Amino acid sequence: MIVDEKFAARTARELVPAARMPDTAELDELVTGLKDNALTAQELVLDSFLLDPGRADEVRTRLGAGSVLVLDQLGWIKANAQSLNGMVDVDSLPAPVGPGSAKAAAVELAGVLSLLSTRVLGQFDPFAVASGRLMFVAPAVLIAEEAMNVSPRDFRMWVALHEATHQVQFATAPWLREHMRSLLSQVVATPLKAPGIRGLADVFSTVGQIIKGDASMVDLIRDEGMRSALDEASAILSLLEGHADVVMDEVGIQVIPSVRKLRRRFEARRDAGQGGFLSNLLGMNLKLAQYRDGAAFVRAIRKEVGQTGFSVIYDRPETLPTSEEIATPSLWLDRVHG
Repeated sequence: MIVDEKFAARTARELVPAARMPDTAELDELVTGLKDNALTAQELVLDSFLLDPGRADEVRTRLGAGSVLVLDQLGWIKANAQSLNGMVDVDSLPAPVGPGSAKAAAVELAGVLSLLSTRVLGQFDPFAVASGRLMFVAPAVLIAEEAMNVSPRDFRMWVALHEATHQVQFATAPWLREHMRSLLSQVVATPLKAPGIRGLADVFSTVGQIIKGDASMVDLIRDEGMRSALDEASAILSLLEGHADVVMDEVGIQVIPSVRKLRRRFEARRDAGQGGFLSNLLGMNLKLAQYRDGAAFVRAIRKEVGQTGFSVIYDRPETLPTSEEIATPSLWLDRVHG
């Protein structure tokens, strides 16, 4: 364990910004609706993958083993502390993490996550448990839909489509969890070797600076092998996020009347700096480009080889795109499809 989860949750209680909580009836409707949306979205997204029936049944079984959670801010912070402990292989760290270091890291992590707790709407977490879990942050959903002045029904379904796409991606490629875990372990462990970084608390303190735009994870990495791991992890996130954006719009247009309005207003929200935990952890000041370049890559590949030709991307690690291929889709087409 690299982060003391309970200590992170206790610390976060003092840091989380206040957010409006609905009354009991509205809260029940929100929780039930988001969970129902998630299940509906899973089927809609799975259909869009155009998998053969046998593989689709395997994916459906994996999806059924996962869980859907609707959390408040503190619950989401605790869940991400659990996720980080599942994400990082402790054997990859230069030295064992003692109780004091785990508590110090928890304090810094609580500060980082508190900054994000009213921004992140939903998240698929493949790391805390092997079957994965889909999470929605209820206060953040309410804040966003009120700030953007959009239909709650449409917006919640739209968010569910994006997060369910991530769930289907990992269920389609069950090897992806360990592949990402290996890369992220390298990325998180590397700053411990950087000048001025003495322990995990310093790592998460730096992550807080990254989220506020005052630092970059790339600046901490001197080892070329570790930079390569960061590039590879970033390329995969670009693919996953871009593909989710494409799916949420293409599937959304079939079931969400105001999907174009949602996209316009949500892009403005992103431009104002609303990002996700993992993107911020990797120091992606280019997180907007991450979504948009990934979506452009997906559209370009599907234009040439269709959805079936695109789906081979989830077959094995070797078919994932590199950073260069995300920027130039023809390179991936030449390598994978000849």
